[in-house]
Amino acid sequence: MTIRHRRPHAQIHLPALTGEEAYLLATIFDRASAAIWRAHGDAMADFQGRAFPDEPPPPDAVPTVDRDPDDDSDLF
Repeated sequence: MTIRHRRPHAQIHLPALTGEEAYLLATIFDRASAAIWRAHGDAMADFQGRAFPDEPPPPDAVPTVDRDPDDDSDLF
């Protein structure tokens, strides 16, 4: 008999949820994911392009820049 070792993976153990609670939790996860993409989308897209070249970033993940990259007035 061969023993298979499973690789560890992220898990979230949740209690039993009502339909409303499950919907709210899914909405929170969607909003958190969108916020992370807005804050770190450019770096995440660069990483994703290197690590998974056949999987483009989600179409709604638009890289954002907090400032004009040509504006050097805040350097000094």
